[in-house]
Amino acid sequence: MRARQLLAVLVAVSLLGAAVPGGALAAPATDGPAAAQATDQTADDDSTRNGSAAGGATERATVGQQLATVIAVTDDEVSAEVEAASLAAAFESGTESERAALLAEQAQTLRDRADAVVADRDAAREAYAAGNLTRGEFAQRLAALAGRAATVQRGFDRLDDRADDVSAFELRAAGYDRSANEAARDRLNRVADGGARALLAQYTGERRGAFTVDDGEAGLSIKVEGDDGERSREFVRDRPGNGTFAVSQSDAVAAATDALADDLDGSWALRSADRDDDGYYEFEFAFRGPNATGEAEVSVDGETGTVFALEEELEPRERDDDGDEGDEDRPLSITIADGTAAPNETVTLAVAAGGDPVANATVTLGDRIVGETDADGRITLTLPDAEEAEIEAEAGDGEGELELRLRATDADEAADAAIGERLSVTGSVDNGTATVAVAYDGEPAPNVTVLVDGERVGETDADGRVSFGAPDEDEFEVTLFKGAFEAELSFEPGSDGTLAAGDIDVDEREIDEDDDEREDEDQEADESEDEGDDEREDDDEREDDDEREDDDERDDGDVSDDEERDDAESEDEDDSGDEDEDDSDESEDDD
Repeated sequence: MRARQLLAVLVAVSLLGAAVPGGALAAPATDGPAAAQATDQTADDDSTRNGSAAGGATERATVGQQLATVIAVTDDEVSAEVEAASLAAAFESGTESERAALLAEQAQTLRDRADAVVADRDAAREAYAAGNLTRGEFAQRLAALAGRAATVQRGFDRLDDRADDVSAFELRAAGYDRSANEAARDRLNRVADGGARALLAQYTGERRGAFTVDDGEAGLSIKVEGDDGERSREFVRDRPGNGTFAVSQSDAVAAATDALADDLDGSWALRSADRDDDGYYEFEFAFRGPNATGEAEVSVDGETGTVFALEEELEPRERDDDGDEGDEDRPLSITIADGTAAPNETVTLAVAAGGDPVANATVTLGDRIVGETDADGRITLTLPDAEEAEIEAEAGDGEGELELRLRATDADEAADAAIGERLSVTGSVDNGTATVAVAYDGEPAPNVTVLVDGERVGETDADGRVSFGAPDEDEFEVTLFKGAFEAELSFEPGSDGTLAAGDIDVDEREIDEDDDEREDEDQEADESEDEGDDEREDDDEREDDDEREDDDERDDGDVSDDEERDDAESEDEDDSGDEDEDDSDESEDDD
């Protein structure tokens, strides 16, 4: 860790040495004008505690603040790179399921870090409101947090790249939550929006300029003006409203447009509009003027029509060597003048150039020309039953475009649809035994638990197959699950031994303690079954031993009987011999 910090210091010194005049790095004077200036700065810092300074007061980042910010940001970046290298090594050597588990674990880690960044931003705002941070300290804290947020965002970028190379089926089974990742990234964007990014550039010495920061009842406001002419502005406050839509999209566009900068020669053009299911509108704008270009994002509450978030960036317009603006088409703006963009809804669009209506502009919806604008630059059309709509307008050498988001699509819902298209479940029946085969992208899917009409029948083997007694029904329901993956479908047995599968419904499965208990029960049942098998084997062995002992005893008995018979015969022979001897003796006596 100390080695990384030393590296960060060296990098910081080299950066600041190039960005800051040499005299600024010298030790401050203890008296004279410089000392007076330092005293004035201290007084200014004290006066800006608790947000009490005038809203228009501007500040510049000091060398010490820049150095501290560079060290913090660089250390965070180095740590992230080391972690990324470790993940890459484990990823390359893992199986498909192991890779999915690694990515799911890393995604959770990044989401936790995103939450920590947001929590630290909220804590900084509370400290500033309580007077525990000066305006400069607060600005530096926001800049450092923007750097941390950017590092986490890059981690999500790497994660997405790796996830593209892993089976969506295994990712779902491992609990890889795309929707949660997107939500975390949205929260990070609020920490690293245009104003905060511009502050970060000031506090790392990348750019020079002045800034104002204010955080009061109206919300957090950041304005940065660079010495090179770039301007950034950010505003964010708690979203009002109750999550419903009471304001039309056309009125919301008007509110968003009114919040944009209007002190430059040029005009803003709406480029995209989105109606979020959480109850607010999001708009993207582009600015074009003779001396500047820019872009902005504005969020408007759907119930109150209040702007609660704004991010705006403007920069000097680039000119060619002759000082001309270059040969560019005249930009047209397309705005929703009446209605709300939604599937099958009718809306009125207004086409303008530099704020003036454009008549007879050709308007295209998707690949189809829908007509021309009237004398007021307006046209009414019906939107398609789709997720998005692309609209273009063209008049002479001018053109413009507008993207409308008509229907929100959840990331996990999109992933479910993709899994369903690539998941294959087939079945057959033979002599009363049903066999179901599960495959993904043509490859067998092993270790998938299979339930038939709610009863567990087993897990798929290495070939993705599982067999069970065929239900005596015209139709039966099959549920498949592995980790957080779950799919349901129905089968209809055919007279030819086939199983006709219905549509597959893929969904995310909640893994809870009950699942763990069921897994433990299944494991105990398997262990109990194994123990039963062992006991049966022991019984069989004991029976075999008993039978062998009985056989041995019978053999021993037979041997004993034979020996007794032999002894008896021997005794008989001895008796017979004795009798013969007696007879012989008697015969001799007679003689």
